[in-house]
Amino acid sequence: MRTSRRLGGGSSAGYDRAMLAGDSERERAAATLREQYVRGRLTLDELAGRTERVLAARSRADLRRALSGLPVIPDLRELAAQGRAAGHAALHTAALVLFTGAYLIFCLVLILVLGFTLLLHGASTSELVAFLLIWLVPTFFMSRLWYARPAHRRRGA
Repeated sequence: MRTSRRLGGGSSAGYDRAMLAGDSERERAAATLREQYVRGRLTLDELAGRTERVLAARSRADLRRALSGLPVIPDLRELAAQGRAAGHAALHTAALVLFTGAYLIFCLVLILVLGFTLLLHGASTSELVAFLLIWLVPTFFMSRLWYARPAHRRRGA
């Protein structure tokens, strides 16, 4: 038989508003406050006061009181910006996968051509330098693509 620890009496719906708050709930509430501060919806003093109340909260009702007055639904402009950022990140990832596959095929073909060239008649120094340059140029651009930060992270940082 499992019992739950409650403050006060139980309600008829099986939910007690005074149920004890756990550490994870306090951590989530504190994270919510930090996010609201970052978005400019709280001042530093409000953040400090509410965070102090969240960390000292014993019940879920205390947590709700500390979070009261904060918007529950994000602003539509924020949602649109998050959607655009996700779209840009997905596009960047798709381009990275596509160009990496093309680059690997290019490298394989270049190695085969170099191997046949060496096998059939050998290669002079100028031919080896040409193969190296032909390989280095796309490698440089691929490395730029691999290590490029997405545009949505560039603006925020």
